[in-house]
Formats: sequence, C-alpha cells, structure tokens
Amino acid sequence: MRPFCALLFATSVAFAAVSPEEITPSKKAPFLQPAGAARGELHESIKTYMAKEPGTFGAHPAAADFPGIVEAKERVARKVVYDSNLVHRWDTTAGNAPNLATGPDAWQETGLYAAPGEVVIVKVASLPEHRVVKIIVGCHRDSLLKLDKWNRFPVINRTFELKVGDNKIANAFGGQLFIQSSHKDWRKPVKASPSAPLEFSNAVAMPTYVLGKDTPDTWMKAKQHPAPWVTLVGKHVILHVQASEAKKLTDPKALLEWWDKALALEGDLVALNRLAPERVVPDRQISAGFMHSGYPFMCWIEPSQKDSIDLPKLTKEGNWGFFHELGHNHQRRDWTFDGQTEVTCNFFSLYVMEKLVGKPQGRGHPAMEKIDELLAKRFAAEPNKGPFEQLATFVVLIRAHGWEPLRQTLRSYAAEPAPKGATKEQLQSLFALRYGKAAKADVSEYFEKMGYHVESTAKGALKGLPAFKPTLPTPAK
Repeated sequence: MRPFCALLFATSVAFAAVSPEEITPSKKAPFLQPAGAARGELHESIKTYMAKEPGTFGAHPAAADFPGIVEAKERVARKVVYDSNLVHRWDTTAGNAPNLATGPDAWQETGLYAAPGEVVIVKVASLPEHRVVKIIVGCHRDSLLKLDKWNRFPVINRTFELKVGDNKIANAFGGQLFIQSSHKDWRKPVKASPSAPLEFSNAVAMPTYVLGKDTPDTWMKAKQHPAPWVTLVGKHVILHVQASEAKKLTDPKALLEWWDKALALEGDLVALNRLAPERVVPDRQISAGFMHSGYPFMCWIEPSQKDSIDLPKLTKEGNWGFFHELGHNHQRRDWTFDGQTEVTCNFFSLYVMEKLVGKPQGRGHPAMEKIDELLAKRFAAEPNKGPFEQLATFVVLIRAHGWEPLRQTLRSYAAEPAPKGATKEQLQSLFALRYGKAAKADVSEYFEKMGYHVESTAKGALKGLPAFKPTLPTPAK
C-alpha cells in the first residue's frame, strides 16, 4: 500500500495531466476540480484549448451532451444585414449605465448556428468606421472556472473580432451565431453609420421565431431546422430554449406578448429607454445562484427552462425569480443603498405580480404573506435588515399611497439623475424628498424609521404636508 503522501502526489499529477478533451462532465457525473497548482494549470490549458485556431480542432467530446450536436448534414449560406448602431442596451444619456448588473452590450440574431467544431466562414466586404464588429458563438457565456464542480465543460462560448475578408469562425461546442457591434470607445458618441451585409457559409439553420413577423405556418417550417437550440424574439425579450422543448409550442405569439408586457412594466417603473431586448438563457449550470441577472439573464435548465415558456403557469402564478433577476437589470445606484441590492430589485417583482399577474398588492412571494411579522422584525430594537423585512417597509408606502408616488420617484432619475459625487446620506435624503413630494406627504419621520438619513433641508421642503404616520405592528423584542 502506498503512503498517503505518495497518494496525494500521484493524484495531483494525474489531475495536472488531464487534457481539456478528456473533461466530459455531465449532470450525473460532474467533474471535480483539483486543488492548488494543478487547478491553475488546468485553467490555463482550457483557455489555450478554447483559443485554438478554427480548423485545428473538431467537436469536443462533451458537446454531444451539452449544448448538443447537429445530426443533420445540411448546411446553409446566408447574407445577414446587421445594425452597426445597436451598441448600448442602456440609454447612457439618461443615466442608465452603468447600472448594478450590466454595462453596454447587445447581440443581434442571425438565425444561424455553428455545428460543434465546424468552421463557418463569415465574409466581410467592409466595416463601419469607429466600430468593432464581432461574432459570438453560443449564448452560454457563463464561465464555471471558479466553481469546484462542473456539470458541463466550464467554458463553451467563443468570440471572434471580424476583419475585412474571409473570417474563420468555430467553437468546439458549437452554438448560436450572434453579431455584436460596439464603439471602439463606447463612452464617446459616434455618428450612425451604414452596415454592409455579412455573408455566412457552412452554417446550420436554426429554428427562430420573431414576434410580428412569423406566423404559425412559418413557425411550423422553422421548427424543422436542425439546430439543437431555438431563439424566440419579442420586442423586449429574447428567449433561448432547447429545441426539444420549444418545438412543443404550436405558436409562440401569446407567450412573447406576455413576456413583452412584463418587461414593459419593469421598464415603465423607471422610465427605461430600452435599446435592445433582455435576453434569457437557461443553462445546464450557471456561475452563481439559482438565477442571476446580467446580459444574458441566466437560469438553470431545470426547472426554469420549462417555466419560461409555460404560458398558463406564467399567467396564473407569474414568476418572482424571473421578475427579481430582471429587476436587477433595472436598478440604479442613485436609489439602491448598502444592503438593498436584493431589496429594490423586488420593486419590479411586486409591480409585475400585481399589474400583470393580478396578485394582491404587496404579494407574490410566500415571504410577503406575513407582512406584519416582517415589519415587526424590521422596526425592532435590533432591526432585521433582511431583504423581505426591508421590502415590507416599502409595501407600507405602496398600500398607503398606491404605486404612483414610487413610480414617479423612480422615473424622476431618468430625467434628473442625482448629482455626481453625492454621498449616500445625500442620496437617501433626495429619495425621501422626491417620494414625499410625489405622495404629497411628509414622510421624513417614516423614512428615518426605515434607516434613511433625511437632511434638514429635505425636512423643511416637506414641512406643511400631511404627516405620514402609518399604524405599524408592535416591534419584535
């Protein structure tokens, strides 16, 4: 029997010797990362593998398990006219960027898919001045390298910057083909410029549905395309779904209309000038949490993929998690303070749950059913600062004044952002002042109970308005 130290040494050597092609994790048989130096060496080998020149590699052995292979042999050539001016998801002039979750980003659909390991040629006649145009292969952009256990290969997304001429594009895992255009310096305004079509060849046709363009008949034909993933495009949202699930939909029209209403409500609450749709991507495994915000907004395939396209369930129950994570994409630092990152995103959950799903005011999550208990904890001698305890204090305002004062307050920052360099105390005071003016009530004392700093100038501006003194439950001891 070998000594224990010798066994450890042999194990680390074995791990360090693992090549990227040998890593084939699955849900049932995950890959466990090595520790120490072996982990760093493994990461470097993966990065090197994922940067290999197209044409020098084939399909990765794990691609068949996830995200899937293309069984059909048919390939297509297609010209795609892209919008080189689709640069920012956020209207930076209105103070929407950078927000708490994402910066400027946008992907344009091509309706095409790259088979794992196969080279797609993208022919470029010319490129707009002051723009960088890239091809993104695969919507699953989450890297799992920081996680100890992998249920899929940790990196399955690639990006290629285009040059004039023929560009070779390939990904060992395949994936949807997107076009991304960005300013060379996105902080500087650039005049709009025309775009020459991109010519794709040796690509796979991907089932795609575009709201307002496609019909049940065209969708029926599109479902026959062989790519393993499907794209459903609405005005405010884009859903990525495995073909095996999406093909069960007879007509995605009503589903996308529902999602558009949900996102329109979230945007309405903060007067967001949405320049590109939100993108929802289910993944075998994600980098953090049950879901996470960003572009794309990421969720686990189980159970969230089915939930994202189950219109009867969405209509009846809504989905707090979806509304919550997309709410993060609408937050502003001007009114989200320390300890509130998981609080103010739920303004959007409450709003959509009530306005679209029809839940009672202030409800929609099981935690909100016992609001008096939450308030008693929040206003206790030792205040509980949990997300639902803090959210409950805003429900008191909503029930007293309706949604309009809070809506007016949040929207006001689009037209009049907070002064640059303002302190947290000044921002809190400004929020209380704007809310009080919108509600036509002196809310100074209540906001101070909530833990906000309210300056004397704000108190003076609200003085004379009816004092807001709600009846609150007895604080918890």
